[in-house]
Amino acid sequence: MKTAAFESEKTLETAARLRLVMVRLARALRHQGSTALSPSQVSALASVDEFGPLRISALAALESVGAPVATRVVASLEELDLLTRTDDPDDKRASLVELSEHGHEVLSAIWSERTIGLSSRVERLTSAERSRLELALPALEKQIGRAHV
Repeated sequence: MKTAAFESEKTLETAARLRLVMVRLARALRHQGSTALSPSQVSALASVDEFGPLRISALAALESVGAPVATRVVASLEELDLLTRTDDPDDKRASLVELSEHGHEVLSAIWSERTIGLSSRVERLTSAERSRLELALPALEKQIGRAHV
């Protein structure tokens, strides 16, 4: 019979292994492809893409950065024609940022390159390992609050 302490220790070990794998895999994927954008710029583009037109303050909250940092990231992405700024219809003193057409194209290319890179890693797994990975996906998706997409 397993004790609660054993289960807790096993859970901590699993969490530590998962964290290390996720960090290393995320780092490898960030280096996949040819983008000249920083990780913070890509993350900001992804947030704007996912959550629609946003105020810079909302983007800062989503990215867990201060408003000055978010403002600099947005300005750099505007200079690259990846984001556009429009008036907020609810508050004329504020503005919203959204992906430009070029921003959609660039983000799509980044995701494609990273998906291809990850796909080549998945292909190196055995059939049994791929099956176990597929079975684990719903649990991993649940951890980020998403259903199967």
